[in-house]
Amino acid sequence: MISFDALGMLAPALLPDAFLAPERIATLRLASAAFVSAPSDTPALAFYEPRILEDIEIGQSAADALAVGGRVALTVSEIALADGDNFSADLARYGVADGRAVRLLSLPVLNPRASDFGTTLAAASLPFTGILRGVERGGDFRARLALGDVTERMATPLQPVLFQGTGGQEGGIELKGRPKPVTLGQVFNIAPVFLGNIDLGAGSLPTYQSHWRAIAGHDAIRIRGVAQVVVSEGTPLVGQARDYPALGLFQLGAAPDGDVTADLRGDSGPIYVNSIAGILRRMLESLGLAYDTADFDTTAWAFAEADLPGIVGFHQGATATTTLAAAEEILAGSGAMLAAGRGGKLRLADPLATDTPQFDLPSACVLACEPLPLPASLRPLPRAIAVRWGRNHAPLSNMAGSVAAADRQRLSQEGSFARAESSLITSRVAQQREIFFPAAYWTEAEALARAEKWRTVLEAGPRMVRVLTDRFLGQIEIGQIGRITYPAFGFDEGFVGVVVGWRESLTARRVEITLWGAG
Repeated sequence: MISFDALGMLAPALLPDAFLAPERIATLRLASAAFVSAPSDTPALAFYEPRILEDIEIGQSAADALAVGGRVALTVSEIALADGDNFSADLARYGVADGRAVRLLSLPVLNPRASDFGTTLAAASLPFTGILRGVERGGDFRARLALGDVTERMATPLQPVLFQGTGGQEGGIELKGRPKPVTLGQVFNIAPVFLGNIDLGAGSLPTYQSHWRAIAGHDAIRIRGVAQVVVSEGTPLVGQARDYPALGLFQLGAAPDGDVTADLRGDSGPIYVNSIAGILRRMLESLGLAYDTADFDTTAWAFAEADLPGIVGFHQGATATTTLAAAEEILAGSGAMLAAGRGGKLRLADPLATDTPQFDLPSACVLACEPLPLPASLRPLPRAIAVRWGRNHAPLSNMAGSVAAADRQRLSQEGSFARAESSLITSRVAQQREIFFPAAYWTEAEALARAEKWRTVLEAGPRMVRVLTDRFLGQIEIGQIGRITYPAFGFDEGFVGVVVGWRESLTARRVEITLWGAG
């Protein structure tokens, strides 16, 4: 992983085709000094205008997301451009570059006198791939490019498929324009959307939709808490319900006299998924703006699949939400982190991950080292960790008298919490507090396993440290596991932690790395 490049310059910034490219798209090639690509490059003999005026810094920080979870945005300092010739006038006035794809390239300098600096584009590192947020012009003959990463595409409606209100499976006029329901993984007691009385071949019957397309199946269907007998064919009778998993809906044998709810295993296209990683990826690929398979860091997602076990679920009825809000709901349940990598690929990471370090910084490679305080979410250390399981999506208050006492209790409350308490922290910390993870684990055992994993890390005395180095430039990512050795602060024998932050200066060729981990 170590890269020994010659002293470099500010990275050229490339604006290639948009995510959805219109015709006659133009490519802007900008650099800190005039640069001409080599004849062997693609593109060959391309000129990069010398407009970049200042150093460029990029970085990410997930420290504030510890014990909370969520999206980690990659931040880039605004890029200052020379604009004395009104270069950016139309870009700023019409916003024609906003939302376009952006790449930052960093090239080594082998021959400062050559027009290509003695190198080729093929030798460039790619410290950042993202999108252009916008172009701003000032009165100092400068323009500034504000950059963002691909996670910003998540700030769009989760469900683009809407009810048409034309009857049948498109719902009545009262549903027109509302999003169709979404159910992923395994969920308990959701309130399906009533479509009206529809004839699906077994007569005109009360019809309910749990998901907008095929599901694995409805495991339980209730009226006022009373379980109906689920059948897969024929006309359902009173006390029965027919399941149509290929349509994501079911029909009742008679009009209900109260609330209708259901348990189900959701989306099955192309296969059924019920893990944290599986549900998040299905959500991002099949909903919202629908990320492509190439947008995912395969290695990071495979590791997270194994590192974040347990059956979970997600449900959104016929109400609007964003992909970002839905994803953060899943992430908050375990404290996991979703980030865009340097190359623009989505990464899922667990702050509690343990594995063989992916990079090692001996003291000779550490230019500076500084211990950091833990984030507010972990100060003081909590004595107990509570993780929710068995989330009830539609608590019932008007249940039939025949509902058993145990079922009545579960159907009326929002869910249960598995708690892992620490007698060690209780004995040492004066201020007693708990942290809660609003998860949607299916079983208590799975929720307890996650709570105990958090307790193990907290009891070991977690630490956070920031180091400065000139190694691993363009390579450090959120969620990686690294090891440092430093003759101070108790790191003499080495410290292994998860990367929860980094910041890199492209010209100075320095990278700050923030690690957190147990003792």
